[in-house]
Amino acid sequence: MNTFSASVSIINKFCDNFKKTFSKKQFKAFQSIVYGLILEYKRANISTITKALNTDYQKLQYFLSEADWNYDELNAQRIQVLKNQRTTGFSKNGLLIIDDTGVLKPYASKTEGARYQHCPVLGDRAVCNIGVASCFSVHGRYIPLDLKFYKTESEFALGKEDPEFRSKLDFAKELIQGACDKNIPFDYVLFDSWYSAPHVLTFINDKGLKFISEIKSDRKVYFKNPQTQRAYFMQQDELVKLIRKNLWAKVRVFKHHGQLLSVYAFESRLNKTHFPVKVFVVLGGLSDKDDRDIRVIVTNDLNMSHKRAVKTYLERWAIERLFRELKDSLCFD
Repeated sequence: MNTFSASVSIINKFCDNFKKTFSKKQFKAFQSIVYGLILEYKRANISTITKALNTDYQKLQYFLSEADWNYDELNAQRIQVLKNQRTTGFSKNGLLIIDDTGVLKPYASKTEGARYQHCPVLGDRAVCNIGVASCFSVHGRYIPLDLKFYKTESEFALGKEDPEFRSKLDFAKELIQGACDKNIPFDYVLFDSWYSAPHVLTFINDKGLKFISEIKSDRKVYFKNPQTQRAYFMQQDELVKLIRKNLWAKVRVFKHHGQLLSVYAFESRLNKTHFPVKVFVVLGGLSDKDDRDIRVIVTNDLNMSHKRAVKTYLERWAIERLFRELKDSLCFD
């Protein structure tokens, strides 16, 4: 049966929220996608949707790739719909999580954005598409906010100097600004060490926002050497050695999901930034699957405890669960 010959009122009512974003023909295509996505297909695509709904493949393809509807307007309306629902509303004490994900395209030769680059899902280089995304998380619930489609500098006439080029770090700042513009009520911005570049941290701090982030292993931290009594920007491996040898009595230990974590906390500064941060040197894996025994987490919330800092940072993985669900159920790839 053609889906549109049957009227499912709850779906139609949901779709009506977005009617003003589209022309009549566009709205019909949009509605068909919504119907298609609720069918029990894993890895749904345009072909499976059009076959199931007895609709035209070319028209649906055109709607997604060529039609002139506005993505930002549609997404803003989607977020407003979620805000208005009690069960999906953006309650206080939420977290804004930034991360990127990749979709492998091993045989792509002409697909826009598909280039040989670092692929997050592999942890290695491969031909893939990359998207930088933001997610709101609170009390175990998570909501996708926005997505920026990344293209490497090779796709721009002037490379990195092209005015249209945006790095992943540029996108991270745009996503944070976008969440602020939409009045998303988050307490902290979370992201991994890739996004903890000095200009990103400075951007967040200068806006009066709070962040919790891991930093890369080569990022120096200002610290007073207890042996020489001299303070300087120190490599992390030297810092860890000094903590273990001279400052172990000040290390705090707590258990998280069966893992014993030892944390040494202190106020400091990072090189190439102008504001104070609180540093948490975590000794021990964050989970039984974590193969790293040292992590350095930082925040510009100087009042944060070691336990809360680590536990809040671990909420960052909500966006990984979100990516998996989007790929499995909503043909995100």
